[in-house]
Amino acid sequence: MVNSREHVALSAYLNLLERKGFTKAELRQREVIILKLIPWIESIHCDGNAFRDAVDQLFKNLDKSLWFSYLPVIREFFSFWIDDIKAIVAMNQDNAFGANLIKWRPGETELKDLWGSLDKHTLTKLEMQPLEEYEKVLRGNGVEDFVISACKKLAKLLLILLRNAPHKQPVAYRHALDANLTLFSSNEAYKVTLKVGREFYYFWKNGVHVIDSPQPTLAYAA
Repeated sequence: MVNSREHVALSAYLNLLERKGFTKAELRQREVIILKLIPWIESIHCDGNAFRDAVDQLFKNLDKSLWFSYLPVIREFFSFWIDDIKAIVAMNQDNAFGANLIKWRPGETELKDLWGSLDKHTLTKLEMQPLEEYEKVLRGNGVEDFVISACKKLAKLLLILLRNAPHKQPVAYRHALDANLTLFSSNEAYKVTLKVGREFYYFWKNGVHVIDSPQPTLAYAA
């Protein structure tokens, strides 16, 4: 019997999902995903940076069409892998593990069309507020104008996608971000999109307004 850190974490993860009402097929699907991840993480340090680097390596060898289904599972598993009980409890309270969560994701065609016509879309005053706060902090940190412009465009895409989300919970934000990641093929664009998504989350939540402050579990998302 395998008792490595990774397999102990996988067992704990699957046991919780089973108690939450997941079917055998759903459990097996998640098990297969984590088993594909394990070879990339079994020899690394137990921290977020090393984990993200390992996930990046896995994704370089993974068909792009699978990214969206892999990311949420890998993100959930991270807290079990580092044995972060507080994060697991928080996700449980947020119903992140609910077997009956609404399966929402933006369509690929919708994403491409939106990205190509983003300048034609106008944000509401409520949507502009977190975007303006985000820009203010970026400028305060001395970020160059062309970088700010790119960050704002990525954040705007998130805001527009979230208009169609069936619920305004963190899980919806994560789904929108995961969908955005599939829009870009280059590794650099992927990393920038992920970075902006992690930073902008706290402005979207209308809470923390400092990018380099300590960040909750979402910051470790794949």
